[in-house]
Amino acid sequence: MLVTALATPYKEGKIDCYRYESSVARQAEGGADALLCVGTTAEALLLSECEKKLLVKLAKGVAPHLPVWVGVEDPDTAKAATRAQIAEQWGADGILVAPPAFVKCTPRGYALHIGAVAERVKMPIMLYNAPGRCGYVLDEQTLSELSSRVRYLKDAGDDAGFTERTSKKMTVLCGNDKLLLQMLAHGAVGVVSVVSNVAPRLVKAMLRSPTEEQKKLFGRLAELSMAEINPIAVKYMLVKAGVFDNCEVRLPLTSASEATRKKIDEIDWEQVK
Repeated sequence: MLVTALATPYKEGKIDCYRYESSVARQAEGGADALLCVGTTAEALLLSECEKKLLVKLAKGVAPHLPVWVGVEDPDTAKAATRAQIAEQWGADGILVAPPAFVKCTPRGYALHIGAVAERVKMPIMLYNAPGRCGYVLDEQTLSELSSRVRYLKDAGDDAGFTERTSKKMTVLCGNDKLLLQMLAHGAVGVVSVVSNVAPRLVKAMLRSPTEEQKKLFGRLAELSMAEINPIAVKYMLVKAGVFDNCEVRLPLTSASEATRKKIDEIDWEQVK
C-alpha cells in the first residue's frame, strides 16, 4: 500500500492549485493507493482551515478513486476531535492522528485522546508513531488496547522490533522512507512516503520486487529527502523532477541550502522521471 504524503506548492505565498492538481494526477498515474493531503509534508500547521479544505477538494476532484487522508495534529483533544469531524465533512476518507506534541501525554491520556477523536467520526483512523516530531514513542500496551477500534499505524520510528510487535495488532505502514525495506521485512505492509512525491512508480516498485538498481536510487532519494527538515528538501526535488516550478515554503521553514541543492542536482532526474 502506497500512501503519498503530498507536499503543498505555493506561488507568491498562495497555494498553486494548478501545480497541486498536476501533482495529484501524477500520483494517480504512478500507482499511489491513497493520498495524505494535510500532513507534515504538506506544512499542515502552517495552513489555514480554508487552505486545508481546498487541498482536500482539489485532490478528490482530480483523483476521486483514491482515498484521501487528512492529518490531525492538534495536541488539544477537544480541538483534535473537532478537526477530525470537520475533515470528514470535507469528504476525507480517513484521518492520520499525530500524538500530542510539546505538551506530550501519559499512555492513559493518549488512549483517551484517540478515543475522543474516534467517537466523532466514522471514517478509518491511522495512528502515528512519530518520536522525532513528538518526543516519545507510543506505548505498546496502549496500542494493543486501541487495536480493537483502530486499524492502521504509521510508524516513523527507527525500532524494527517495535514495528514487528505492533504489526501483530495493527496494519503498519512505514513512515520513514530510509527504513522502508527494513520495516517491510519486520511486518509493515506499505508506506506513507515522502519520496513518492517525486518518484511514485519507483516507490511502488519498492513494495514489490525491486531491482538492485531501484534499491540504490530509492535509497539515495530517501536520504536526500530528509537532508533538511521535511519538506524543505523534497520541495527542491519536486522542482528538479519538473512537478513544481519553485520550492517555496512558509516560515519558519526556509528553502533548501546550497549544500543540499548541490547533492540533489547530482541525481539523474531523467532516470527518476
